[in-house]
Amino acid sequence: MATLTFEVFSRFQSATDANKLLYTPIPDQLTYNHTRLYTAEVEGDTEAARAYLRSVVVEPISQRVQEDGTPALSGELFCISYGIKKGALDLEKEAILTNYRGRKGLPFTLTALTITQNIYIFGSGDKQALAARFCNDVCNPAIHTYSVR
Repeated sequence: MATLTFEVFSRFQSATDANKLLYTPIPDQLTYNHTRLYTAEVEGDTEAARAYLRSVVVEPISQRVQEDGTPALSGELFCISYGIKKGALDLEKEAILTNYRGRKGLPFTLTALTITQNIYIFGSGDKQALAARFCNDVCNPAIHTYSVR
């Protein structure tokens, strides 16, 4: 069993005003950028699985991908990682799994797939208070699991 990670982000998007994420603006001069982190558990031909997943989750002209497990962006005040809870409908995950199931003769088995959204917040301020505020406005505890790093 191997674990493959793909943190995908836009080549052309730079950090923008973080107030866009909040219900009411804050005076802090914060910016944000976001990525998607795909974590796949595979058995069999790992390189074939890597090539397949890259072809499905990365658009090579407009996106970049970080595959070594280190964060794709750096210099953030904090990062919120959130994803859909088990049992809740995740349309993107279902689309990827439907595509995978429709392929025949693949030399690997995709045993698990997790999709996490990462929001990197840049700037300065009270990290704990700001993280709590952003988590409250961005994450819905009824459908999301989340962590802050």
